[in-house]
Amino acid sequence: MIRIRPLFASLAMLFACAPLAQAADAENGLRVSQRWCASCHIVSPDQKSASADVPSFQEISLRRTDTKALSNFLTDPHPRMPGMELSRDEIADIVRYIQLFNPNSVIDRQLDKDDKPPEPRRG
Repeated sequence: MIRIRPLFASLAMLFACAPLAQAADAENGLRVSQRWCASCHIVSPDQKSASADVPSFQEISLRRTDTKALSNFLTDPHPRMPGMELSRDEIADIVRYIQLFNPNSVIDRQLDKDDKPPEPRRG
């Protein structure tokens, strides 16, 4: 006969001690994007110029609506991207930030009504 109480106690301890997954941080996504992406892409509403024929983050948010597909793309970037290696957290943060530009994004429905892409901080 299996002892249920010790099993449940062990499982409870396991889940209590397991680290909680942190939500992606759109503000950090903006900071990372400004460092790695802004030389080619328009990454924020107040950015005035970028490379020709390169989609803005707004356009990317409408083209790539699947979180996993966008994350996978950033994991193995296209050839013209600089030799960057983003951490999983940075990728998640950039994806979260990009998704804020799409008014139809599933993630937007989970946000507070006042949540929107953060404005870049100045000086």
